[in-house]
Amino acid sequence: MKRKKPVISIFASIWGHKSLGLAAYEALSKSDYKIISNLIKPDTFSTQSSNIPYLLFPSFTIIPYQMAKSEHIRKIAEKYLLKTYFKKIEKLISIQQPDIVISTYFAFNFALENLSKIYKFLLINIIANPRTIHKIEVSNNAYNFILDKKAEKTIRHFGIDKEHYKISGWFVRKEFQKNYDRTKIRKLLGLNPNYFTLCVIGGSEGTLTILKILPAFLELNQKVQVVFICGKNKSLYKSLRLFQEIHKLSNGSNTTFIIRGYTENTHEYLQASDLVIGKAGPNLLFESVATHTPFLAISHIWGQEDGNLEIIKKYKLGFVEENPVKAINLTRKIIRNPKMLNWFQKPLEKLAEYNNNSYQILRDFVAEILLVDGKQ
Repeated sequence: MKRKKPVISIFASIWGHKSLGLAAYEALSKSDYKIISNLIKPDTFSTQSSNIPYLLFPSFTIIPYQMAKSEHIRKIAEKYLLKTYFKKIEKLISIQQPDIVISTYFAFNFALENLSKIYKFLLINIIANPRTIHKIEVSNNAYNFILDKKAEKTIRHFGIDKEHYKISGWFVRKEFQKNYDRTKIRKLLGLNPNYFTLCVIGGSEGTLTILKILPAFLELNQKVQVVFICGKNKSLYKSLRLFQEIHKLSNGSNTTFIIRGYTENTHEYLQASDLVIGKAGPNLLFESVATHTPFLAISHIWGQEDGNLEIIKKYKLGFVEENPVKAINLTRKIIRNPKMLNWFQKPLEKLAEYNNNSYQILRDFVAEILLVDGKQ
């Protein structure tokens, strides 16, 4: 009798964790498994009004981040998240009957940990935070996938033993990893292949803090094209389109602005760019690394993304400058002297190669634990 294919269910939110879920799906797609992708809209902090502090003032997030370090507050959060997602996730688990579940969003883990005891599946927790890992993101009852040895020190401090974590690098989708011809990509996107090109991105939700870099592109002596990707933020998109129209009326400027809303081909804009400017979210950062494009971080989510700034500096991936005046001056300096960016190429290539191994690491790990568990 032929044994049924092992079932792997992937749980991700519709936010940045979606990219990690898609990467995990790609990594396992050519293996002999039945893979099911579950994208769930978070019930917490998911409305436009609740996102206002994040969109306008990323530093605001340091307050809940620090509060959650309290054991008492963390226990309350865990109970709330368990209650919020348990029934919704159990309904999917009961239908899919997975052998392995991969989670990329910590808020789902409390339900999944409890359900793993009932439905007897193995749980993999891909931690969606490369450096400033919060204790609430780590699962004692799962195999935790982390970026590097520094992340290892953090989760060991949280009491996770060697049997329950795996250093894997960051999971980046294949479309960002592929080789490309920058000139061809620019022509495909309708961009001038000869202009210095910058891509300014505010993350999937489109933080308004990226607007502070606008003065850097006025009254330049060099030909420059700047692509703004606004994500799902309609207000940001409208503000930039208005700015674009006013800019056209001024005449004589060497800067061309291209405004895009939410786009599925972000990888092409990163590949077309000489420099990426934006909020230092982990997915955008490592996607830029995958395309070997230097990164200028002009904002970040305080607390949660503090470590991402450290990664940019440590691995020599680009620049960090959140002071508006200094960020503007630095950008103009780079435009005048693009050769400044050449220094980052080898570090970018080295880290990209390191992260490219994540797919094989996940495949090997899944095959091993299924074999040990007798399900393969």
